Amino acid sequence: MNIYMLIISSIFLLFIAGNAFYVTFKRFKEDDDFILNTLDWIDSLFSVLLIISEKLTTTKYHIVIFKMLSFIFGLIFLGFTVLLWFLFI
Repeated sequence: MNIYMLIISSIFLLFIAGNAFYVTFKRFKEDDDFILNTLDWIDSLFSVLLIISEKLTTTKYHIVIFKMLSFIFGLIFLGFTVLLWFLFI
């Protein structure tokens, strides 16, 4: 793989992982929807995670479950980035 393509894909994957970590460690406010308004499909992924956490858990724990899901989501994309560098360097 071309090194420039590897760097571009790494930046893209790290942007998604950083967005997930930002949502995870951001302070919760009652009127907050956890969305950064960066890209539509990233917003829709976090909306799906929020809906899953609201439907499967009680109202007391759905924010904690959502933050755990977004942290795992960020770790997965961080792992994809590390895997790309191990495979193609």
